[in-house]
Amino acid sequence: MNLQIHNSKKKKLIDFDVSSEYFNNSLYRSQFSTVKDLVYYVKPISADMWCLDVLTLFSNDTTIFTVPIVNENNIPVGLISRGRLTELFFKPFARDLHHKKTIGEIMQMDAVIVDTNTSIDDLANITINAGMLHMVNGFIVVERGSYIGMATGQKLLEEITYRKQQDLHYLAHFDQLTGLPNRLLFKDRLLQSIQQAKRTNKLFSLIFVDLDRFKHINDTLGHSFGDELLKIFSQKLIVNVRESDTVARLGGDEFVIILQNLVEATDAEKIALDIIEYIRKPMLIYNQEIQITASLGVALYPMHDDSLDGLLRKADAAMYEVKEKGRNNYAMYSDVSDCGFIQRNSLEVGLRMALNKNEFSLHYQPQINLETSKVVGVEALLRWYHSELGLIPPAQFIPIAEESGLIISIGEWVLNEACRQQVDWISQGLPSLRIAVNVSAIQFRQNNFFDCVKKAIETSGINPSYLELELTESLVMTNPLQTVAMLNKIRSLGIKFAIDDFGTGHSSLSYLTRFPIDKLKIDQSFIRNIQGVPGNEAIVRAIIALGSSLGLEIIAEGVETLDELDCIKNYNCQEVQGYFFSRPIPADDFKAWHQDVTKAKGSSEENLLLTEQAIG
Repeated sequence: MNLQIHNSKKKKLIDFDVSSEYFNNSLYRSQFSTVKDLVYYVKPISADMWCLDVLTLFSNDTTIFTVPIVNENNIPVGLISRGRLTELFFKPFARDLHHKKTIGEIMQMDAVIVDTNTSIDDLANITINAGMLHMVNGFIVVERGSYIGMATGQKLLEEITYRKQQDLHYLAHFDQLTGLPNRLLFKDRLLQSIQQAKRTNKLFSLIFVDLDRFKHINDTLGHSFGDELLKIFSQKLIVNVRESDTVARLGGDEFVIILQNLVEATDAEKIALDIIEYIRKPMLIYNQEIQITASLGVALYPMHDDSLDGLLRKADAAMYEVKEKGRNNYAMYSDVSDCGFIQRNSLEVGLRMALNKNEFSLHYQPQINLETSKVVGVEALLRWYHSELGLIPPAQFIPIAEESGLIISIGEWVLNEACRQQVDWISQGLPSLRIAVNVSAIQFRQNNFFDCVKKAIETSGINPSYLELELTESLVMTNPLQTVAMLNKIRSLGIKFAIDDFGTGHSSLSYLTRFPIDKLKIDQSFIRNIQGVPGNEAIVRAIIALGSSLGLEIIAEGVETLDELDCIKNYNCQEVQGYFFSRPIPADDFKAWHQDVTKAKGSSEENLLLTEQAIG
């Protein structure tokens, strides 16, 4: 006898909580379908029943195609199909030969017997392995070993076909990562909301939600981390809305919420505030605690617009207004939102063409050694002169460049241009000056960043010991093992590293000792009016003492007054830069500035003493 009971447990489909909508849709239910969903009852017969009696049973009930055979304990021992029995008795002299035989003597003992918990997927695989004959005969279903019914191959095929249809429906309407409605289903829901609001004269709101600095998280912590963050983030949105509302993912880190049947506009604002507060709570991803924020834009129907595209655009515009004002907040749509949205889009379009149109340039701010009074270096600072809008402040276009990914190509241009300019100055008779170049975290995390740096050195011919890359604390502290490996690799070229805006990020003494850092750059917020802010004075003194104990160079940026300069000198800071000496100036102007200052204090640069009066 070859009877084997096949059993499988329900498989866990996903390892996180997704929306109740996903759990309620038919695709989810079908993923957990078992044989129990296919079973129907056919009265079994005993193995000692006469063959002719079974033949009569089939003749009297034409709906029966297969009969299970059980023993005295209701445990299946085989089955007999209509085809097998009739074929046997249609042969010549069959009645004479078999009329005294029991059904147990001619039954099929290779029947497929499956437990009631066997999944539909496993049943399909069992059928394939057992042979297609069992699709015709069907399957015996048991529970705790006892017979409870049959399942037909036709029913199995219907179930599989149904599931495939549901798969296609799900793929077309739901986001596979979060289980939320996708853009297609969202637009259908939004259209329904508009139509319903017109009929009932009710108010509803559309909220556009965008994670703050998600691209930075993706680039620094990896896409797997980013995906897990999006899953958890989608849940944070769901728990703050009603079951009748819709939360959808448009793509990337963009989400939208439809809030139905509002009494007044303040209802939407309250929910937006609740979402912002809830999102701020720390979350644990891959044993790493992270805190995120989001920017929300709110548009109301019919107050702000009564069309699908109009509502979406205005909620988006309100969200970008929040981004422009510092993120981590919400904004109700207004005419100001439109202006900001149009301007931002205009800037992004302009940025994409700025390199080809040669609209970028570098300005250079001198760095002074206080002990020798010499100009020892410059910081290269990016400037963008738009052909129509004029000079665009870096604070306005750098965030757009980072969010759009354009910072990678722009950063590469800055690095190459700065190296080329340093070599060009030397050919014009200027001394060899160290040149500092800011590096974006997104640029640093690119797989080809080392090759870009190496190429810039080789193409320009710069002595790499005069190239200094400025990194932020947050960049260095993210993925420390990967960061230190990259820093060491780049340092092998002879390049130096500085930590920019030191004291404002995630400061840690450990990274200062573990990473190949050469210099700390004290943020200008601590230098400004340093004598009038005791806390700043203490911070600056501590940073200088820390750097000295670790053998690191210290430079203070943002020195604007003589009092600030005197204070920095008294703390034994080694280098300074700021408006007191010079604003960032174009390359040609810097050459002239350097020559004028040198002449003002004598032809020997060794005796150069820079003062406020010497700058002019």
